[in-house]
Amino acid sequence: MPEVPRREWREDRYGFLRWLTLPRDGWTEWWDRIYIDVDSKRRLRAHARYCLEHRGEHSRVGLPIHGIVLLHGPPGTGKSSIARGLANVVAHDLIDAGVAEEVIFAEVDPHALPSQMLGESQRNAINLLEKSLPELAEKGHPVIVVIDEVNSLAMRRSMAAGGRDPVDVMRATEAVLRGIDYLASSVSNVYVVATSNFVATIDEAMLDRLDLAVEFDLPNTEEREQIIADSLTELPKHSLSTDDIREVAEQLAGRSGRDIRKTIVEALITRSTSPDEPLGKEDIVRILPETVGADGTGAA
Repeated sequence: MPEVPRREWREDRYGFLRWLTLPRDGWTEWWDRIYIDVDSKRRLRAHARYCLEHRGEHSRVGLPIHGIVLLHGPPGTGKSSIARGLANVVAHDLIDAGVAEEVIFAEVDPHALPSQMLGESQRNAINLLEKSLPELAEKGHPVIVVIDEVNSLAMRRSMAAGGRDPVDVMRATEAVLRGIDYLASSVSNVYVVATSNFVATIDEAMLDRLDLAVEFDLPNTEEREQIIADSLTELPKHSLSTDDIREVAEQLAGRSGRDIRKTIVEALITRSTSPDEPLGKEDIVRILPETVGADGTGAA
């Protein structure tokens, strides 16, 4: 997958996020090569574009749109990748429609906000949502911001009650909720994509503010076939037929997309044949007992 040179990223003055401008040709892969159901992609794209084009036209009472979507599901299912890809395709959409000249893409560092110091997490959340992101939006371009592990910022307050410094955790969550409301009411050109592996730990009031929540399941058989076939395009040559790919996909049931791609890598680097020989089905099947449980649901 494409990586952006470090020098092209800029950081905000608070140290909570880094940002750059889109679109970027290499980022097309983040959208095209992550295989989830087509309807989910369509809904995400339509929602992001509508929010960035029209959210400011609506009353928050008559049609409450917060401009925030949650992508949730098991690790390795493509949530963060799709978030980047979504930002890039929407940037192309807005530019083609004459709505924008460029789009700003920002990534929040989720570990920069929580703090062990009393009250610091609350102040950090306020600075991010009520200062840092609004300042970025003042540049006049649409802003798409990704907040990974949003549960670390908006922890379910009922869970925090029995933990360490529960009052501080609850105040931090309340600051996040207030900040989300501030963005929704005052900064119409910011769109938030939040991700989580543990949706059950997100505060109920945060979930209530979502416009859209998209669940990322482990890939089905067809998606596993697509992932395997896509991974094999990276190789100079291989000998797997369509039937071979289908057979391997069936044996990889219960694995995430990332795990499936790593299985191809493992087969490639551990096979006994010459690196110049085409990768074969037998090279992959040979390591499946090590990577897939006997019931086909994936080893723990």
